Amino acid sequence: MEIRTDALKLLAILRRPVPRAAGTVGAWLNIFQFLILMSICTNCALLVWLYDEEGKWKVEPGLAAILIMEHVLLLIKFGFSRLVPAEPAWVRANRAKNTTQAQDLCSKKLLRTISGGERSSGEMKVKRL
Repeated sequence: MEIRTDALKLLAILRRPVPRAAGTVGAWLNIFQFLILMSICTNCALLVWLYDEEGKWKVEPGLAAILIMEHVLLLIKFGFSRLVPAEPAWVRANRAKNTTQAQDLCSKKLLRTISGGERSSGEMKVKRL
């Protein structure tokens, strides 16, 4: 009895989930975008902190250049996120083609099973003779 329950536990209950294909990276996209924003701001803040060794916060040409660089990098990031599509056209076309092929294959198999036309070649030869 113990062997059977252990087998059930190992084969059914504690089994790893079956991997499934995902269409997108899901919630990780938002996390990565947040990390990009934070890295731009943090790197520029480090540049400002290292640039201003005396602790005086004056708007000098170097500090202004760093702040302008930060804003330019943020604009580039938001521009790329708006201009670059989430899914390239060739991926979208391949996905549509594969979906259509899979639907056609499934419908053909369904029609064969409904009509009873799915026989092996050996059975067909025997019936002809």
